[in-house]
Amino acid sequence: MSFLRVNVEDHVACLELGRGKANALNGELVLEFQRALEQVADDTDVRAVVLASALPRVFCAGFDAAEVFAYERPAMLAFFTRFVRLFERLRSLPKPVVCALEGHAFAGGAILALAADFRLMADGATLSVNEVDLAVCLPAAMIHALAATASPELARSMLLGAEVVSAPRALAGGLVSRVLPASEVRAASVLCARSLGEKPALAFAVHKRALDPFGGKALPDAEIAATIDSWFGAEAMLRRQALQQRLATKTKPDA
Repeated sequence: MSFLRVNVEDHVACLELGRGKANALNGELVLEFQRALEQVADDTDVRAVVLASALPRVFCAGFDAAEVFAYERPAMLAFFTRFVRLFERLRSLPKPVVCALEGHAFAGGAILALAADFRLMADGATLSVNEVDLAVCLPAAMIHALAATASPELARSMLLGAEVVSAPRALAGGLVSRVLPASEVRAASVLCARSLGEKPALAFAVHKRALDPFGGKALPDAEIAATIDSWFGAEAMLRRQALQQRLATKTKPDA
């Protein structure tokens, strides 16, 4: 089953997530995402990329709690390594990447949105990197990369305080380029991507790489393994269990 649709029009590739009710990330979706990125990276007709969601009011809710939270350590290490490499590929893709945040983005979904070069956000959407609340220690290089997308104060509040960032707050903190009604976000993101795609490709790629504080270098495997150590720590496991219980309560049908 395909959870990601790729549509190319006028040199812009739109990668549209469409899995379940919240685009929850599991192994299959992350693998599809990786393959789609390589497809558009190799396509000489594609000059820019837009990330979007086929679902109303949500971009991506993060890792699939029902599937990913059940992984044992080897499976979780493999999954998280693949997720990190997807994040890195998004950030280092030598073509413009624009994220159309027509809805909410949380945890892993927010991390992928922050890997784009630019973000346009719906006025009612929110974004949160809440790993600190789950006792998960993100790799230092990933934290630095995420922090580079916002003002220092907002970055600290997001990464240390797990702030749920509203659209006006995101705009004021430099996290997004524009805030628009949800119905206008996709079209505006495509126009932004098309304009960026008209820039000389080599100069754009060189400047983009120079802006990356890590110059496109990959996260060491040891840092990824350290995150998985924290994932299976006692506090993190208790907090995941509590989150799963809250989610189960929300989805339980009324008596």
